[in-house]
Amino acid sequence: MTPPMHTRVRDYFIDAGLTFGFTTQLLVWTDSGNLSESFIVFRPNGGSAVRNDLGSEYYVMVDVIGAKGMNGLADEAVQGIIAHIQSNPMSDPCVGYLENLGGIPAPILTTEGRLVYRLQFVATYGD
Repeated sequence: MTPPMHTRVRDYFIDAGLTFGFTTQLLVWTDSGNLSESFIVFRPNGGSAVRNDLGSEYYVMVDVIGAKGMNGLADEAVQGIIAHIQSNPMSDPCVGYLENLGGIPAPILTTEGRLVYRLQFVATYGD
């Protein structure tokens, strides 16, 4: 699959304006050290068997990492992402059907005081 699904989902989020105000990264979070910077990290997280000419499910983990002291903005971003995906599950032909899997988990705090939400999505795509 070219590009991989987590990259396609990142591109979809960017095109939809869901990453505004965030630095996007792939695979792992690399902290810049700037506590006022927010991040969204996209990574693969498993899925169903991938077979030729059949649809497959691709799980994508999306970490929303807020700036220190800006918990409300991180929470608003997460709520906006979920609302957008619910309203537009089939808006990108490169992603296929996209939906949230598992709802919105309880956020965690980093040692620096950043709020982190780990959202999971499933993209059902056949090629």
